[in-house]
Amino acid sequence: MKQLALTLQRRRLNRRNVAEPMRSLLSTPLPARKTRFVDSEILSLDIETTGLDPATAEVLSIGWVLVCNNRVDLGSARRCIVQPDTAVGDSATVHGLTDTICADGQPLDTVLDQVVEALGGRCLLVHHAGLDKRLLDRICLERYGTPLAVPVIDTLALELRRRRRRSQPSERDSLRLPALRREYHLPYYAGHDCLADAIATAELLLAMVARHGSPRSTQLSELL
Repeated sequence: MKQLALTLQRRRLNRRNVAEPMRSLLSTPLPARKTRFVDSEILSLDIETTGLDPATAEVLSIGWVLVCNNRVDLGSARRCIVQPDTAVGDSATVHGLTDTICADGQPLDTVLDQVVEALGGRCLLVHHAGLDKRLLDRICLERYGTPLAVPVIDTLALELRRRRRRSQPSERDSLRLPALRREYHLPYYAGHDCLADAIATAELLLAMVARHGSPRSTQLSELL
């Protein structure tokens, strides 16, 4: 049902006067729900911002990497610093992106075009879609006049669904990316770097698929 609704939404949005590369993305067929995980292409993405409210946060950096053939394609990895419209403020103490660093970054429109191009025909992977996907929808509306209508895999939501099916506790801290990586026996990565977190999320998805199914039998429909 989600796939059908998304397809109809994309057709409706594509009737608008949408600029490239969003028009190309909306015109590209969605990956089939029955596609095996091992045959799928998924773009893992993370954003560093000035705050945690997707309605007001400014983008400071975006990192992404491709997951395909059941591996993380490090050759596809990208990390872009963005010039914000306002001062970085106290958020610099979290991610280390100061006003001086961001002043040498790229315009958000330029980076967003690259992200949209990379997402053509692929699923988006994030950890906690409530932040990153909502923020992407907002800035895509501002840039193209349309939200980012792509299939989304959320590793936090996946783990939460699994625990609820098994009536397991789901404390908030236990669903954070570092905590889940520990649970799936993955190495520690320092957080709050967009590319490192995108790679960490990609590795977590691979570990989740391996533990609870297999790359050859798991279909995209089980992850969306």
